[in-house]
Amino acid sequence: MSPRTAPALRAGTWTVRTGRTTASFEVRNFGFNRVRGTIPVRAGTVEVTGGGVTAVRAELDLAALGTENPRRDADLRKPNLLDSGAHPDLTFTATGVRRRDEGWEVTGGLRLRGTSCPLTLAVEPVTATRVRATGTLDRAPLGMRVPRAVIGRYVRIDVEAELEPPS
Repeated sequence: MSPRTAPALRAGTWTVRTGRTTASFEVRNFGFNRVRGTIPVRAGTVEVTGGGVTAVRAELDLAALGTENPRRDADLRKPNLLDSGAHPDLTFTATGVRRRDEGWEVTGGLRLRGTSCPLTLAVEPVTATRVRATGTLDRAPLGMRVPRAVIGRYVRIDVEAELEPPS
């Protein structure tokens, strides 16, 4: 079987369909439990020119984060962790996009708590208008003051995005 390449996308601004897009995360808790949660996607765009994808931006709503445990959710929103009262948005802005195998590698900055850290996402097409992005966030540069034994240093991120093609 020969390797496939990333599909070409029509030029223009593709818009994330927020109601049909999910962003989820998974992190270790106390070294052995896995905590899973979701963060609603508020907005997002993908800019495409004749040369390919040139810009990606997404905004997520930290105030609506959910792990199916209200007490944990309230703890995560506190100033020593996500500080969603002072910084309710989590944003990702791409600094580079390149074709890779069947999809793309998107590098960029994740802005959270008033600071940024690098994040690389592997993006693959699911359908003509749906993509899946996965990556691992190192939370250490974000200044979250909680021992790694309580909340793991690395957070797995998964996004299933449905995109509205340009008109």
